[in-house]
Amino acid sequence: MTTKKTTTLRPFDIAIISVTVLSAIAYSLIEKKFEIVGTIALLMGVTGTVLSAKRSIWNFLFGAVNVTLYAYISFQASNYGQAALNALYYLPMQVVGYWAWSHRKDSGDKSKVKTRSMRPVHLVLTILGSVVCALVLAYVLGNLTDAEQPLKDGFVTTVFIVGQILMTLAFWEQWYFWLAGNILNVVIWAVVMLNGDFVGGLMLIKYAMYTINSINGIIIWRRAAKEN
Repeated sequence: MTTKKTTTLRPFDIAIISVTVLSAIAYSLIEKKFEIVGTIALLMGVTGTVLSAKRSIWNFLFGAVNVTLYAYISFQASNYGQAALNALYYLPMQVVGYWAWSHRKDSGDKSKVKTRSMRPVHLVLTILGSVVCALVLAYVLGNLTDAEQPLKDGFVTTVFIVGQILMTLAFWEQWYFWLAGNILNVVIWAVVMLNGDFVGGLMLIKYAMYTINSINGIIIWRRAAKEN
């Protein structure tokens, strides 16, 4: 029997990537400035998260490039929690994630991961634990570094760590954490942009697209988990 392939990008996916490119071009023209590192991180990140929503294992390739560049950008913007998160956690987790997904392939499309659901009690405990860890991290960032937004940075760092773990384990509930973190990142980078940082605008576009794609991820992964 022929294996069904469904990894082709659909109009919604193409629209997200296209809007990202056009927004980056328009922003650069308005500001009369072009930033190569931020632009590449923007495109790699959005493409990777689109593939992630589609359950494609190839999202980890784009992710590796994105998190490396984003660690540098975050450090330059004094978002130390996110800089450390990307360099010391996200980057090696791209390898771990690829390995884990390669051992949990969907029977209908070998390039996709087979999804699953968390038990309600486990989800509640995960959320409560995340809140506690976020508050502790925010305290540490606020007292031991010169982070400008320690509370937001602490929460984003925590929910993204949890989201990455759930993603590696192929739980569809990961997208709730991505959605929360992406919304907070929109706020963080909006502040950075308003303070006159050009790259902040590119990152704002990136996480706005991430937020939209997170909703798409919830729909796709939840449906796939129910089918499984």
